[in-house]
Amino acid sequence: MTITDTGAGGAAGKLDIGRVIQELFAVLRRNFATFAILALILTGLPTALVGFLQLDMVRSGARGLSGFGAGGIVSGLAALILQAALIYATVADLNGRPASVTDSLRTGLRVFLPLLGISILYVLAVAFGLVLLVVPGVMIAVAWCVAVPAFVIEQTGVFDAFGRSAQLTRGNRWRIFGLFVIYVIATIIVEAIVGAIGGAAGIVTGGGSVGVFQAVVIMPLISAASALIGATGAAVLYVELRRLKDGVGPEGLAAIFD
Repeated sequence: MTITDTGAGGAAGKLDIGRVIQELFAVLRRNFATFAILALILTGLPTALVGFLQLDMVRSGARGLSGFGAGGIVSGLAALILQAALIYATVADLNGRPASVTDSLRTGLRVFLPLLGISILYVLAVAFGLVLLVVPGVMIAVAWCVAVPAFVIEQTGVFDAFGRSAQLTRGNRWRIFGLFVIYVIATIIVEAIVGAIGGAAGIVTGGGSVGVFQAVVIMPLISAASALIGATGAAVLYVELRRLKDGVGPEGLAAIFD
């Protein structure tokens, strides 16, 4: 498993990063209300809960640890449902179908357990690679980055999803890594700006309510936006890789609607 652009399947067309980003924002623009509702319910609210519990932990010490941990688990599990829901909604949009909140949530709940297994395996593999020498972890993260869309859309098995992702990403992994870098840098910049504004407001007002507002409103909104863009971007990337590798457009992914 390498991050190189060679090997079987690499003869297909090269990924256009600009096209992926353009399609991502086109999908978000057409479905902003639906996607925002999903992200706020499944990421914004759990993150707000964690923020509130974190503030409570600071005030009460160790007594808040158990609640904070439970909130973090709930937030992580809800994020898995959001990922599958947004993947479904994105493919629906690209097929010219309405992306409804209820259908998207139903899909997310239906695949939740196997998706949990995929996520655990992915995190363990990437973490192990990072512990070794960092680079292997990055290689694994890139090669398996569309395992979840492959599972949700193609309805593969859990382990088959990783092989399918490796097949689809082969030949374009440096470009995919570039997308990762763009996403991470953009997220860091936004969080830094918001943090600086919050810090300045805290100095002016003496803190207090500003810290609460930032923990239970601002940061949840940032987390929701980040999760929304990440999950939708993964779906758009998967569809584009299918087009390049298999010559299949969005209309060829209709099995997800059966």
